[in-house]
Amino acid sequence: MDALTIAAIGMQNSLNRLNATSQNLANVMTPGYKKEIPVARTFGSYLGEVAVNPGTALDVAVVSHPPALYDHTPGTMRYTANPLDIAIDGPGFIEVATDTGLAYTRQGALHIDASGRLVTSQGLAVMAQGGELVISGTTATITPNGEVWQNERLVGQIKLVRFDDPKSMVSLGGGLFAQGDAIFSSDRTIERFRIGYQENSNVNSTQEMVRLSETMRHFESMQKVIQGYDEMMGNAIRKLGEF
Repeated sequence: MDALTIAAIGMQNSLNRLNATSQNLANVMTPGYKKEIPVARTFGSYLGEVAVNPGTALDVAVVSHPPALYDHTPGTMRYTANPLDIAIDGPGFIEVATDTGLAYTRQGALHIDASGRLVTSQGLAVMAQGGELVISGTTATITPNGEVWQNERLVGQIKLVRFDDPKSMVSLGGGLFAQGDAIFSSDRTIERFRIGYQENSNVNSTQEMVRLSETMRHFESMQKVIQGYDEMMGNAIRKLGEF
């Protein structure tokens, strides 16, 4: 591996970190957002690829990068006084319906749409055990165990699911996740809702700003390596031309 390849891989890793940090900073105020953690391969793994294929240059353009991980640590709770705002007191997820199938979120800013469905702020239908929650009216009451009542009639119970390995879930953006390789948990602990609350993003803006500064310095240092290498090669070519 030559110096240009090594520096280019370092710059690509910095760009991945920059994208993740920018996404986190943009969602500091997004309820239920989970911090994105960029992942980079070890330098040893790159050397291993070259060792397996001696004499073959490693093309940076096709270098694979592991998918980003997400920190599923619960955020703090913020009181809103809205009776349709809910926050999960535990590690579970609300199941919602999307155009491509079921998905999972912790964003509990709910409302009733024009069709009478209980939906998220993105307009995704909240699921119960038997399907969508449809309410004939504009008001409803949600209990701490997730039951939805209207005029003393039980409409249904919000479906909550838990995964053993939520880091294996696939991000769909906007605090929404697909199941991916995650496995449903066999833990039957009943999650509780906090009514009139929203869960804040778990992004620490100060830490992200520090990480942003570190990433920019790292990128600039790799850029200087490439510039220095280019100058060295230029000098070598000029000297060879003198003979």
